[in-house]
Parts: sequence; C-alpha cells; structure tokens
Amino acid sequence: MINVIDNINSTNTWLTEFNLDFFDSIISLEQSEGRGRQGRFWESSKGGFYYSLVLAKKNLLPIIVGISVAEILYENGITAKVKWPNDLLVEGKKLGGVLCQVQGEKVIVGLGINMTNSSSLEKSISLSALGFNIDKLDFINKFNDKIRSAMEHSDEHIIQQFLNYDCLIGKRVSWEDGSGQVVKISEGGRLVVRDSSDDLIFLTEEVHLQ
Repeated sequence: MINVIDNINSTNTWLTEFNLDFFDSIISLEQSEGRGRQGRFWESSKGGFYYSLVLAKKNLLPIIVGISVAEILYENGITAKVKWPNDLLVEGKKLGGVLCQVQGEKVIVGLGINMTNSSSLEKSISLSALGFNIDKLDFINKFNDKIRSAMEHSDEHIIQQFLNYDCLIGKRVSWEDGSGQVVKISEGGRLVVRDSSDDLIFLTEEVHLQ
C-alpha cells in the first residue's frame, strides 16, 4: 500500500509509528523535518522525491537501494554513481541519499531525490537540471520491482553489481580518525581502506573524497 501525503514531518518517522507490512510505503510532496545520516537535516521542499518503505532486514540494504535507483536512472540515459554507503551522485554532485532505520525484523528505508527542487548545497544537482523528468508513481513501481528482485540475491552478487556504480575504489578518502586509499567493499558491506601505515581499515562511518 502506498500512502500519498501533501506534507509531513518525515516519511521515515511516519512509518515507524505504524506496524505495517513489508513494502507498505509513503510518499510526501514535502517534509518539514527530513533527515539524513547521523541526524543531519535533509532539505525537503516541494518538487523533490521523498519516499519511505518497509523492508525485511537484510545485509547491504543501503547499497541495494542505491543500486536500484542507479539502474533506473541508467535505463533513462543518466549515469549515476553510488558513493558508499548511501549517497547518489551524478557528475560528482549529490542527487539524493538513503536512510535506513532498523526496527526489529523490519527496516524503514527512506529515499530522497532532487527532482525539480533546488538545494542550497553547493555540490548538488537535480533531475530537472539534467533535462530528465519522471512520474513519481512510475518511479516507485520500478524501484519496488528492483528492490524485490535484489532482495533475493546473495551478498556477493550485490557487491559485484555495486562495483558498476561505485565512485570510491582507488580514490583517496578521509574520515574522522584518518585517511587512506579505498581498496574494496568487504563481503559484510564495509569500506576497506589502506592507510598510510599500509594497514587495512574496515569502515562503517562516512568518508569524504580528498
């Protein structure tokens, strides 16, 4: 079931308040309290795509969501990259992001994409700026179909798919406690980085391109 709302505080918050079935979802035209990773505020003015759904708990879920969006965009002539673990980039600029919140055996997955809205972030981009327009409900149908299929795949298969859209492997990145060169994505979904001491670091935290 898809719930359609004009305005809400947060699509993720709304879903956490109800005991819903898998693939129940909500889309809102705007959010007053949109959230990104680590509790950051996510601009959510009209024209953007703000969607959350209920999924079963599965390893690599943020990556699965990113791949699914990237595949839809690729099928429509847009080359998108997934910046581990949850950012969607086009031409090196942020198009959208993913937020996963675990609730028991369920996960509330939030997806935000800049469509016709503008963002105050300097390095952001929208689908309209790329000359691309898509019906939101059509996008949801395609997205949910891809998610259903991907949920049946092994972690190894998902990581191999992710490599088609990765933008970090081989690049130098920094994080709160250090810096290094990205080597790979581990089987558990961690970012593997070789630091200046030639040690391999397995990260779950956000990184920044240097």
